[in-house]
Amino acid sequence: MSNSKNRLRLLAFGVALITIILLSLASCTSNSQQAVGKFTLQQISTTSKLKVGYLVFPPTITKSSSGELGGHHVEAIKEIARLNNWKLEFIETDWAGFAAGLNSRRFDVSIVPTFVTVPRALSVYFTRPLFFAGNSAIVRINDNRFTSIESIDQPGVVVAVTQGEAGDEYARANFKKVKVTRYSGGDLSLAFQAVISGRADVALGDAYATSQFVKAHATQVKDLFAQSPYNLTPVSWAVRRGDDELLNFLNNSLNAFDYQGYLLNWERKAGANWLHPKKIWEFTNNTNN
Repeated sequence: MSNSKNRLRLLAFGVALITIILLSLASCTSNSQQAVGKFTLQQISTTSKLKVGYLVFPPTITKSSSGELGGHHVEAIKEIARLNNWKLEFIETDWAGFAAGLNSRRFDVSIVPTFVTVPRALSVYFTRPLFFAGNSAIVRINDNRFTSIESIDQPGVVVAVTQGEAGDEYARANFKKVKVTRYSGGDLSLAFQAVISGRADVALGDAYATSQFVKAHATQVKDLFAQSPYNLTPVSWAVRRGDDELLNFLNNSLNAFDYQGYLLNWERKAGANWLHPKKIWEFTNNTNN
């Protein structure tokens, strides 16, 4: 009987010890994440330097022949830096590498105009939407095989996408029969050019980018969903997971610019015409009389 009681005491002690260790580890992890989140914004404020990931994607981000950056996303981040007396270091990235660039601390914020998707939300924190955009597809001018996004998924069809871009994610999640060809880098026109050259039947891309490409090549290709882009999605900036304070700061800054009219003015200055849906709230009287 005495041995049984001793074994029970030892078992209870062991369970209690394991519980304490697990709770301590959870607390340390939580505290560590909070510290990392505070560290980024504190470091930016202390050094007065903000590292910004970007890729050229007019009209959000442009680059002149002399290398000077412009566009309405650049205007916004420059104003944030000016108001805080911060210096900006711009670091070029691409669609497939912006999340890795954040998580490796190569840069602190990505102003790449990124579609907010569920898979991406596992890798980074997104800011509030800056605008909304849809997707479209480019086909050759005389190709009448496709009437919907679903009709593209046929055997023998070759679809060109830009690696890591929203069209790539859509193809991975929804197409089962086509052959997908992926082009790396930040230039969506490489996938579009594949349609012109005959290396692909369809190219997926952001609706704005497809419309601009078709304007420049109107005798060769057409914009399949010009009147009704598919997969309307919010477009945001991104920060590292765990950088809650930086995320909160950026959201407050962008909200202030929005309410004061700066975001829309910068868009108009850049020649953008993005969607900004407004939610209409409906209230019903559920009071029982």
